[in-house]
Amino acid sequence: MPVIALFLLSVLWGSTFYFTKLLLPDFHPVSIVFYRCIFGALTLLPFYLMKKEKGKCTWDEVPLLLGIPLLSAGIPWILMSISLQNLDTTISAVLNATGPIFGVLLTMILLRERVERTAIISVIVGFTGIFIAFAIGSAETKSFQAGSAIILLLAVNFYALSSVLTGKFLTKYSVVTISLCSMTAGILFSGPIMLAADPGSLQGFTDSQNFCWFLLLGGVNSGIGNLLFYYIVKSGGAIFALSITYLMPITTIFLGYFLLSEPVGLGTFIALVFVLYSVYLSKRKGAAE
Repeated sequence: MPVIALFLLSVLWGSTFYFTKLLLPDFHPVSIVFYRCIFGALTLLPFYLMKKEKGKCTWDEVPLLLGIPLLSAGIPWILMSISLQNLDTTISAVLNATGPIFGVLLTMILLRERVERTAIISVIVGFTGIFIAFAIGSAETKSFQAGSAIILLLAVNFYALSSVLTGKFLTKYSVVTISLCSMTAGILFSGPIMLAADPGSLQGFTDSQNFCWFLLLGGVNSGIGNLLFYYIVKSGGAIFALSITYLMPITTIFLGYFLLSEPVGLGTFIALVFVLYSVYLSKRKGAAE
């Protein structure tokens, strides 16, 4: 089941870059995150209300339940939306595929788990892919800025950190509870920023198509997607869950090419091969154990 969930999630999250690109002309990046979390929370709320373990959380656990999921929702989503203003979805997908690499590094540093040679090689190979993406990305597309690429890599780091901490500290909570907390944390974090940066954001909904995009981006990709993600974290482990990022580029590249008419150069595929191979090495038995 975790493997099936992983492939399904790759389809959902692989289209996230596409829907974000469609919304950026009418919404500030922070506003996209806020409404994305709103739609996601409304989707998850019925599932949570049907659960029977409500009330088991104590007040001293609230910081963990809101803080750790925030690292996978509000903060990285804002960074990702900002970076997409100056990056094509294809190169974004390649950079996003470095999540498992950072997951291995954070597991080594934070959890102090034993690291084998395979994991170290995977990091070297992965960063080679990042270097290639940086070196030839600007030559292949007009929509490439090193600063935006760095912002996206920072967002990926937050995803990886959240996965590692979830596997360590939130195992006793259901995937529904963690997912709803993720959306709630995103709302609380992005709401005040949106009011300051884009107070007239509701005007974007005068185009009914934007409402449909948020239903897909927030309700399906974020709400249902988070359920799948935390299920994978709990059942397969943080590093395995982060391997979602090496399946996403396939979906994203096809969407970017066919729906947004974005160029796909040979260098992007070369960088992707390096990144995918690094993730394969990090997932090999014993690599991150």
